[in-house]
Amino acid sequence: MFSYAGNALAFGGAYDAIFTLLSKDETKYDYYIFDSFFDIQEMNKILKIPISKFVLICTAFIFTDENVWDVTPQRKLGLKSADIKYNLNLHDFVDIHYTPNKFKKLILTSKLFHLRSENTDDTCYFMGPYIEKRKIDENFTFNKDKNKKLIFISLGTIFNNEDNFYATCIEAFKDSEEYQVIISIGKFIDIKQYGDIPKNISIFNYVPQTQLLPDVDIFITHGGLNSTQEGLLYGIPLIIIPQKYDQFDNARRVEQLEAGIFLNISKNKITIDDLKNAVNNIVVNREKYKKGIDKIIESFNEARNNRKNIYEKIFV
Repeated sequence: MFSYAGNALAFGGAYDAIFTLLSKDETKYDYYIFDSFFDIQEMNKILKIPISKFVLICTAFIFTDENVWDVTPQRKLGLKSADIKYNLNLHDFVDIHYTPNKFKKLILTSKLFHLRSENTDDTCYFMGPYIEKRKIDENFTFNKDKNKKLIFISLGTIFNNEDNFYATCIEAFKDSEEYQVIISIGKFIDIKQYGDIPKNISIFNYVPQTQLLPDVDIFITHGGLNSTQEGLLYGIPLIIIPQKYDQFDNARRVEQLEAGIFLNISKNKITIDDLKNAVNNIVVNREKYKKGIDKIIESFNEARNNRKNIYEKIFV
């Protein structure tokens, strides 16, 4: 049997929940699969589980080329509450995730796509992407213009409060004869602030992404691993505008493998010309990007098809 612990973003509360649940659970589990953002080494002072029974599941690269050590007061406070209650010294989740360790790791991408995969070791097992099978949202409707290419723009669900960026996107593609545009702006922005929206542009607070992607020609995304891999699996060239953390690494890897374009918002404000030039680059060099994407998809499928062999190696 397996026990899965996830949701590292709850920090102190998540640690407290795990300690509470496992202290009452008398089941003798064979393995414990934890999100890689948990400080298992420190937690095990309480849990006292044989180290060989732990397996990490990694939803981001285990290496980074970015400076991601921005511990926020809120995260410190969340950890402090658990530290005091259990007399521990829990480390920040970003620190933990990128610190080398000898736990077995299930990594939800392919070795080809993983950043600096040549530095990974025999504790790393590449599972390929997990793509959620979502039900059709009957409340989401749009009519695709068959005479235009469809651009989908989304900055995800966490770091997406970028109303000026969305305004730039509207200005870049308004009244275009070539492009139809769908923008997902998140639940914190009022669509009404954009006034009269051009006919070729639709704006939503929420878009069922995997429902829309089969119709998309170009995906402008924040570069979260899920969105990045979903877009690639649907064969869509990406324009990545990362906001935080591993999104920059994902963007860099996509560009290295010639599957899309990396626009670095941390260095320069994204302009109308930046967006237009990136989209034009994708259209003009479509075959180059298709070859890059096809190579990545092949690696994803190979990794996913190898899962049974991986399970047999890890869960012996």
